[in-house]
Parts: sequence; structure tokens; C-alpha cells
Amino acid sequence: MVKGYWVKQASIASTELFIEYIQTVVPWLLSVGGIIIAKDIRQHSDLNEWDGGQLGVVVEFESKDAAQKAFESEVFQEFIEMNGLESDLTLSIFG
Repeated sequence: MVKGYWVKQASIASTELFIEYIQTVVPWLLSVGGIIIAKDIRQHSDLNEWDGGQLGVVVEFESKDAAQKAFESEVFQEFIEMNGLESDLTLSIFG
């Protein structure tokens, strides 16, 4: 079966949202069969603490259908809406 992939980039403005994203979305992705295979983090400055920037992630799923279901899931959609990330998130699904 052909694997499915998320290619995602998000603008995350605050330390609190960055930490919440890591603590909430990453474990959830693992629970729905997603495997993070690449990531790229670009901050606005060289500080040791997050001060806003871009988070790019490639996530592999069992299939394109699984990737689509994860994106459409209530958990992921609520996280995006609750944190106002709708306009700061770019996500493409391939498979």
C-alpha cells in the first residue's frame, strides 16, 4: 500500500503555543499512526527560547486515506480552531 504524507508548515507566535503544540499534537499524531520523518524549525531570532517562527513537519501515515482522516479528525480541527491557527497553517496531503 502507498504511504500517505502530511507536509505541514505553521507559524507559531508564542512560547506557550509552541509548547502546547509539542505536548498535544505530537503525541496525538503518534496515537493515530503518524510518524514524524522530518522537521524544520526557524525562529525569528537566535534566542534559546521560542520567540515565534515557522515549524515545518513531514508526517508519514499508513495510507493517504489515514493522512486525510487524521487531518479531518475532530481532535486536530479543534486544536487548530482553538488556537487560531487556521490562517497560519499550510498543510498538503500526498499519497
